[in-house]
Amino acid sequence: LLRHHVHANEVEEVFYGHPTVRRSGDVYVAVGKSDRGRWLLSEGGGRFYERGFDIVQAGPEISGRPFSEPDKGCLGDLHGHLTGGWDGVNIDFLGYQRYLNSLLYAGITTVLDTGNNQSYILQLRQEVAQGRLLGPRIYCTGAMLDGVDPAWPDLAYAVASTSQIPGIVQRDKQAGVDLGYANLSIRLLQSLTETAARAGLRVVVDQWDRNGSPDVARAGIAGFAHLPTRVMSPEDIQVLKEKRIFLITTLAVNESFTLARFRDHPDFLSTPLIADTTPAWLLQDLRAFVARPIPADEREKSERYQRDFQESMTNARKLHDAGLLLGAGTDAPYPGVFHGEGLHRELELLVASGLTPLQAIRTATYDAARILKAEEVWGSLQPGRQADILVVAGNPAERIGDTRAVEVVIREGTVLDRKALRFDPARDHDFRPTPGIFAE
Repeated sequence: LLRHHVHANEVEEVFYGHPTVRRSGDVYVAVGKSDRGRWLLSEGGGRFYERGFDIVQAGPEISGRPFSEPDKGCLGDLHGHLTGGWDGVNIDFLGYQRYLNSLLYAGITTVLDTGNNQSYILQLRQEVAQGRLLGPRIYCTGAMLDGVDPAWPDLAYAVASTSQIPGIVQRDKQAGVDLGYANLSIRLLQSLTETAARAGLRVVVDQWDRNGSPDVARAGIAGFAHLPTRVMSPEDIQVLKEKRIFLITTLAVNESFTLARFRDHPDFLSTPLIADTTPAWLLQDLRAFVARPIPADEREKSERYQRDFQESMTNARKLHDAGLLLGAGTDAPYPGVFHGEGLHRELELLVASGLTPLQAIRTATYDAARILKAEEVWGSLQPGRQADILVVAGNPAERIGDTRAVEVVIREGTVLDRKALRFDPARDHDFRPTPGIFAE
């Protein structure tokens, strides 16, 4: 119902003018030459036909060459929270359709919800999968498993003893969550990963300043929900590599804590991917938050936030160059990190960290699918993959910011009406969040 697939073959490389479509054999996807230089960011194999945008079905070869791009494919966010609000704490469960629309409007066709009220997110996943809600395909973790004083008590389960773990794993397995999710001591974490492995369930962790730590990596986890903000030595990186650990990037949320985006790019809230999908009151509240006098405790943390952000940028390049599997994620919503637009910002930050544009795009497509063990379903331009398509104007292989120039979003072969995905106060419910609880 949504797949991530993002990569682009420049249309002139596929064929010139209007192609002769050969319909024998397997179906392939191709894009014809366009005056506006459109690119295809997609997954191939779907039975769609849209000549208005030069997307066609073709046969086993196009212009005498096979068309199969196994490492390319449409966009996915591997770390989001469909809880609503804008500050990472307050909650608006009733506004779910706006978040789903924001993702699709930005060309995001898959999302991994990494920590939520478990019953709520399971119902959202169910209703989207059954076609009763319009949205990207949803993957989800189980509720966060935390210590006796959970940081997000509204969204987590407190674990004080290994005796609790078999019951928790059984519940998650029966519910069909895609990953377990934890922030636990090494002893409890090892018990969890061992029990989960016997049930065929992998575990991803958010260990805060211990993300990337070798002792956590040795505890049997599958991956870290954030890049490390600690200095990673070559020995640390080697342990992660040996344990085949994946990492979700979330540079955007580290930038959010510094408020640098508001300082350096003050007009970003007016860009279409945000302005078209966000109620006016939310943007007003956010601007007021940024303009307020900064409390002393936040000023004291600002240096640490900046250091953490820079270290996570450094680690993105180091870990990628070492061959670790990275998946793009945003941790939306936080101040300045929006569902949909945030993933485009994440790709820009990955490029700023030293990845090439195509390497960054791959973290949101094929490598994202690999993390979720779904590379046979989505994430690449190959016959038989899900047909979610993103068409943009520009050349994202040279300018990563061109992924923002969304022209067409196709979900399972259906061209979405992007105008209908915009927030309309005359039509759409305008719910306000309620206070959440966060104990740092």
